Amino acid sequence: MTPLSVYVLTYNSERYLDKVLTAAKRAADDLLIVDSGSTDATLSIAAKHGARIVHRPFDNFRAQRQFANGLCLHETVMFFDSDEIASDALIDEVLALKARGFDHDAYAVRRDWVVMGKVIHALLPISSPDYPIRIYRRATLRFTDHSVHETLTGYDNCGRIESPVVHRTFETATEMKTKLDLYTDLAATDLLDKREPARVLWLKSWISPLGAFLKWYIRKGNVRDGRIGLTLALYASSYTRRKYRKALVQLQGNR
Repeated sequence: MTPLSVYVLTYNSERYLDKVLTAAKRAADDLLIVDSGSTDATLSIAAKHGARIVHRPFDNFRAQRQFANGLCLHETVMFFDSDEIASDALIDEVLALKARGFDHDAYAVRRDWVVMGKVIHALLPISSPDYPIRIYRRATLRFTDHSVHETLTGYDNCGRIESPVVHRTFETATEMKTKLDLYTDLAATDLLDKREPARVLWLKSWISPLGAFLKWYIRKGNVRDGRIGLTLALYASSYTRRKYRKALVQLQGNR
């Protein structure tokens, strides 16, 4: 039996955490919570499930994941977001993999996205369903140098699991705005790392939002998601505009 560490990053994550951990602990030999200052019931829920709880102030998702990765007790690691609920079928498949051994360096898991109670076709920067890596050998893989929407790289071979995890996000317009503000702050930092000239950032801040709206509403399929789809296409446009304008403000402020 291959032992498995499972970690979850949390911040005021009480809404779904009980369901997330109920599923996760079925597969976990080591259950870890890395919390960045929750003031709701997050920590009591984590304690109820017997998780190790470690605190770290949030700076960006990549750093938070690298920190969690270093604290895992076992070589094989699985992780969930605090609003990702694993299906029973997924956990059963992970248990079978533990029993026979993990053949691949990494495993991509089907993820279905739900926004305001509706299964959707796309949400910047992904199509739904997507297949993020959720199981990996931590000595082999590393996270890309992105502050947000970071991914794992470095594997020689990757398996694929069709049993899904359900990602429930954006239950309200207020939550959407909060995440938009956070994610564009982080995305602006990544843009600055590319060292594009101010004139390029300014031009993209005007041109790219329309392209983003058309891409996500028409090509990515939000048009099939009704009113929520229109909202998500506008979110993609707003995200694109804000990240460039925030990067431009930061660039001008650093001069």
